[in-house]
Amino acid sequence: MSAMDQMLSNMTASGNGIVNSQLFSITMIIFLILFLVGLFYAIFKMYEQKKPPVESIVLIAVLTALATVGRIILMSIPAVNLASFIIIMVGVVFGKEEGFIVGALTAFVSGLFMGMGYWVLFQMLAWGLMGASAGFLASRFDNVGFRIVFGLLWGFLYGWITDISAIFYSGTALEITPIIALYLNGVSYDLTHGVTNAVLLVVLYDWFKKMFTRAKVKYLSGNQSESESISLSD
Repeated sequence: MSAMDQMLSNMTASGNGIVNSQLFSITMIIFLILFLVGLFYAIFKMYEQKKPPVESIVLIAVLTALATVGRIILMSIPAVNLASFIIIMVGVVFGKEEGFIVGALTAFVSGLFMGMGYWVLFQMLAWGLMGASAGFLASRFDNVGFRIVFGLLWGFLYGWITDISAIFYSGTALEITPIIALYLNGVSYDLTHGVTNAVLLVVLYDWFKKMFTRAKVKYLSGNQSESESISLSD
């Protein structure tokens, strides 16, 4: 084989590799979008079939708005926001289902202000799982050490889950080196996110737990009284 033939053969193989990588990325994007949309639909449908009271739906809307504002007001500071902390606290106080729903809705609603794309589905999944896991492990949160570890861990887990969208968007889904580089480049961001979570879970945990618990008692238990108002003065 001549040098020219060898060069043409290499170019063809390289071109086929690029096409295959792009085709795989597009296919996976479509599959993941359909899967995540179906997953969110199924979860929200299951919650709807439980026939939650109007008060519960209103409270979820308010908590979602609170978490959304917590993200938007600090959007100029990368990886620093109140949204993750609020979502975690929703899971701890209100339960895993509410934690997932508020987490998913926060990503969607804030995406309307900060920019929408298929990556928002991965943000919905990450924040939803963050809230749900906080609900599953709610009994452990009185331990300060556990709260620190949980906050740090989810700083990284959130980044790892949302970075999946970047893998397929960049067309490097079949290449290991760019994927490793992508995750390594996000370490500082994920660490900042995790430290922010941990600090807030130490400093503001008791305050938010008291506030959310009183809101839960007042609006969801039907036992409203003056002593159950959402005043934090005592």
